[in-house]
Amino acid sequence: MMKKHNFKKFISIILIFTSISIFAQIEISDKSEKPKTKANPYDGSFMDFSDMMLEKEDKAGVVGQNITLIDVYSVKNKDGSRLNSTEDDKFKNKTFVVIGYTYDYKDILEIENESGVYIFEPSITDSYVFNGYIQTIKEKLENKFFIPLKLETKIKSLEGDEISIDGTKEYKISKVSFSKIPSGYGIVVQLNKEFEVIYPNSTFSQLKEKGWINLESANLLKNKITFIEKNVFLEFSISNKLYLDNIRIGEVKIGMTETQCRISWGVPNSSMSNIAGYDIVLVYGTTGNSNNLYFKNGILKLIK
Repeated sequence: MMKKHNFKKFISIILIFTSISIFAQIEISDKSEKPKTKANPYDGSFMDFSDMMLEKEDKAGVVGQNITLIDVYSVKNKDGSRLNSTEDDKFKNKTFVVIGYTYDYKDILEIENESGVYIFEPSITDSYVFNGYIQTIKEKLENKFFIPLKLETKIKSLEGDEISIDGTKEYKISKVSFSKIPSGYGIVVQLNKEFEVIYPNSTFSQLKEKGWINLESANLLKNKITFIEKNVFLEFSISNKLYLDNIRIGEVKIGMTETQCRISWGVPNSSMSNIAGYDIVLVYGTTGNSNNLYFKNGILKLIK
């Protein structure tokens, strides 16, 4: 049996260890910091951050790129303090290097040039451009020959003239420039050294196919015309020779593929699948005044 004084000693030791465990400092780690955004290398495919399809990883890729500020209202000093109104000339039509990107419920760029380091938080009210975008478009378009997809179309030039576009002719893009346009700032292309139209820069305005571009008029309707680079057009003509004439006059015929129909008529108003034994139905027009194209195995079988 444990003696009385030994028992007291045992209890004292237990109390000491209990006291230590109660008041001992616990280790606290910090996991609150958000992981750094992984960057997709910038490929010159977007002009600014207005494209809603851009991911944070795409935006982070602009670090190391040149950016030209035109009319901006969201620039601060490096410490976050506001600038004096007398400092506007530091940023109007001035080029900076992007040295950092973070996202904290909004895009934040750290930019630098000989005047210092600043914080720029791009918003829809700011006008700016990543210089690499302009260079990419120049390399893509300048001094190259394009052929209109359709045989006869019209477009209104920036000079205000209505231009008839002849599908039997080649058009050389003689100049590409960044300019103020009716809708803000964007790319202007000159054709055959004769007239200028707009190269729309949004994801939805341009085509994914290599060598295919849309050019746009400056009027309110902003009608677009599709042009195809000369060598690409020749390949397209061979692979679509059976229905090429139909496509070029905006006509669809039984036997055409879904892709050929979409090229000829454009994007449908809506589409349906598994209707009355057909794989897909493309709907052009509005309810009660539409043309429906019915496809099986990718081939047009019925126009209704």
